[in-house]
Amino acid sequence: MKSQNPPTKVLHIRTASPIEKEVDLNYILPFLSNFGTVVYVVTMPRIRQALAEMDTVESARKAFDYSRGNILDIQGKGFYLEYSRSETINREPSYRRTLVEHRGERILLATVHNPLYPMTIDIVSSILQPYNVQRVVIFHTNGIQFLAEFGTAEDAEKAKDALDGREIYANCCLLKMVYSTETQSLNVRYNNDKTRDFTNPNLPTGPM
Repeated sequence: MKSQNPPTKVLHIRTASPIEKEVDLNYILPFLSNFGTVVYVVTMPRIRQALAEMDTVESARKAFDYSRGNILDIQGKGFYLEYSRSETINREPSYRRTLVEHRGERILLATVHNPLYPMTIDIVSSILQPYNVQRVVIFHTNGIQFLAEFGTAEDAEKAKDALDGREIYANCCLLKMVYSTETQSLNVRYNNDKTRDFTNPNLPTGPM
């Protein structure tokens, strides 16, 4: 479907469900990072919309072409994607803006791109342990993703700085990481190949 606006670096995003109170960046940012770098984001909760500025027009074009004007289903959440009329996002303080920056979160949401090898807790923990990871949850609702909770906000920031945009293996398993604001801590009940609480090694493995 052709856009009503010409291609720009800025994408206009709105929720497809009246139940959603705002555009959830924990879902839309990992999706957009498939096509390029998100350099700036503005959320507009009152009208359940957001603006995301990509690094290039081509990055925005790839994301828009992927959706083709249809509802994007990202882990059960629906979004509409459209080119914005603006070529860049206004950085003036009068805007309610959400920078893609660290704001004290201790949890990272990671998306694994081109996962040619299985992702297990042992593999994830091996790359996160130097940064004082506390808990990890791996899920496969939108490719391979995992949530990682760290001991402090500084630990999370160091992990993101060191690992975001890096490959676990050569030419595959590229990590894209964003800060998660969904919760302050992960609720892990089992220690197995998908979930692990490193602070409590006595948890059961859970049902087979």
